[in-house]
Amino acid sequence: MIKWSESILDNEAIPDRPEKSLRHCIILTQTAFGFIMENAERELDEDYKIGLTIYTEANKYFARAVILGENYMSQRYHGFDEWLNYSPNKDINFGNDDVEALYWLAAAYGGAVSSSRGNPEWVIQLPKVGKLLDKALEIDPNWNYGSLYSAMIPYSLSRPDAPVNASDVAEGYYRKAIIASGGSDLSSHVSYAENVLIASQNRSEFVRLLTFVLESNHRGIKELEVGNYLAKKRAQWLLGRTEELFY
Repeated sequence: MIKWSESILDNEAIPDRPEKSLRHCIILTQTAFGFIMENAERELDEDYKIGLTIYTEANKYFARAVILGENYMSQRYHGFDEWLNYSPNKDINFGNDDVEALYWLAAAYGGAVSSSRGNPEWVIQLPKVGKLLDKALEIDPNWNYGSLYSAMIPYSLSRPDAPVNASDVAEGYYRKAIIASGGSDLSSHVSYAENVLIASQNRSEFVRLLTFVLESNHRGIKELEVGNYLAKKRAQWLLGRTEELFY
């Protein structure tokens, strides 16, 4: 995945087929989240300067993924950029087959914001993550075993218009994600533990949930294999930092 992503990143040309743009957007986003961002977070504790350098590298992947994802949607829908930028006179009738692209473009934007480490150029783009996810949820809320619900867990806490009870809202999405996947999507457990349980300092539930993830042996759902593998790796890392995260 890393070698494939590097070749995509090195090629500055926009693919001639929109489907290829979307595929490249997905590969870049998966690689940046699953490997580069993970390395950046781990390195930050050991060598802050090197950690920041890796975050900068991840941001290149996400920025390119945003361009490719927007290219795909713009070729499908004239005026997509206006819609995404909250033009009051623009509405688009998206269909079920657009949910995947809406999700991955939202993920690319979210990754770009996170990896920018507070860069205003990207931080102001955060509302777009919510617009894309909200539209996808409106079309098919249970898409891909509850992936949209899982994505809403961290976004519910970071969105600019977050309600006072944001933690309760995030927990609600977590419960929906579990139902949608039948408990097979381990990433929802990790996201809830990392974003909600640390904030509420619920150490016992944090340890219980991440231990459950590590001991789980969910197989058979191909679409969740990579995500579950990465979820287990992150659960193990988070458990190793329990003493730092709880006081």
